[in-house]
Amino acid sequence: MRLLRLLAGDIRFQAVYGFWFLYSILTLLYLLLLSVLPGEWREAAAAVLIFSDPAAMGLFFMGACILLEKSQRVLQVIAVSPVTVREYMLSKAASFAGISLVVAAVLALGAGYGQERLPLVLGGTLYGSLLFSLLGMAAASGINSINQYLLITVPIEMILFIPLILFLLGREGILAFFPTVICMKMLLGIPQNGAAVWLAAGTSLLLCAWAAWLCMEKMWKRLGGVKL
Repeated sequence: MRLLRLLAGDIRFQAVYGFWFLYSILTLLYLLLLSVLPGEWREAAAAVLIFSDPAAMGLFFMGACILLEKSQRVLQVIAVSPVTVREYMLSKAASFAGISLVVAAVLALGAGYGQERLPLVLGGTLYGSLLFSLLGMAAASGINSINQYLLITVPIEMILFIPLILFLLGREGILAFFPTVICMKMLLGIPQNGAAVWLAAGTSLLLCAWAAWLCMEKMWKRLGGVKL
């Protein structure tokens, strides 16, 4: 019940600060863009748009959200409440994933994806959203300004996006096991063959969750959330 109240609060927070409005406008613009592209480009363009916005929004907007809560002393209040770090993280990740999934579904259907491909696209979107949201939490936990956040996310972006760019340029090999490449292949509707790929995807997500939990736990204690 406490988790559901947290999730409802996060959704209201996003609505009040324009997250849903912003993505409604962006989704309409993306649909217009897709409608004027040649048919053979449309699905690939939709996959890139889904990855770059809904799936990756956690890295950028998660940081902004946590910094805003710090500046408004919301986090300080939550940290001394019965809310746990795990509940806070689950609520944040779920609320951002909700936006991502809605936008991804609209873009996929607008690009003409068949219904048989939609579950794979939504699975890739969910995976990417959770991955980036967890990294955003870890990055935002120890900083107090947007400038600091931008600096700390630059190396994260390079690590995540360089292998993906190489994949899009036609190189794969060991890159097939990299999390952002796995995510993009799902968005493109490319089946993931072999248990090793799924093991790599799950391991990457668990490592990000563990790193984010350690960082958020440290922030929790610093804000006064030590439970005696």
